[in-house]
Amino acid sequence: MHVISLMAQSIVVCADCGEANTAVEWGFVLLARYGWTAQLSDNGRDPEWRCPGCNAKLAGLETWDTSMEEPQARTPRLRVLLVDDQVMVLRATASMLRELDVVTAGSAAEALTKLAGGSHFDVVVSDVTMPGMGGPELFVRIRERYPHLAARMLLVSGDAYGAELMCTAVARRERISSMPRILHKPVPRDELVRAIEELGHRKLPRSGTFAIDPDSQRLRANTK
Repeated sequence: MHVISLMAQSIVVCADCGEANTAVEWGFVLLARYGWTAQLSDNGRDPEWRCPGCNAKLAGLETWDTSMEEPQARTPRLRVLLVDDQVMVLRATASMLRELDVVTAGSAAEALTKLAGGSHFDVVVSDVTMPGMGGPELFVRIRERYPHLAARMLLVSGDAYGAELMCTAVARRERISSMPRILHKPVPRDELVRAIEELGHRKLPRSGTFAIDPDSQRLRANTK
């Protein structure tokens, strides 16, 4: 029994700690004013009361401390150097890669200038056929000057047969065992993003020299 009548007074007992409160005229409104709460039952029995102190403890247990949450590690966005001499294609492709950090270049020469400026890039995506220096020739320059990017370059072309011929000719002339992968235009967005992410997240040694392994047809790192 949680409510005890004594003469004209009523004693309300806390169901948790047993603390009692005496009120001449008690009721929900009066007791709530002092921080008491009541849990009504469905079977017609007396309500269970809880004192202000127990209510405060319960509120503390139910409050989630956000400072205890472990911060989620944010994965940095891959930085991509996108090279194409057609302005409209360049803009459309850049907007398609909205989840990546894209820097554009309108020619192979401009791409080399951006690389020479010390900017960091995770992946280079270049058109194959461009005025002056094409994508395969750009790959040769990158392989010579920035060997860590040689294994992180993609070529795109609307002429699959012509692109293969150009890459084969450059590979023979420069004695290169392996050329970058060629994606055929129009490249579906999901396929392009997946190819970039596969190259961008490839782990390479922080230091050392690089060479093309003729057996595996892939870039081999000779670490110190």
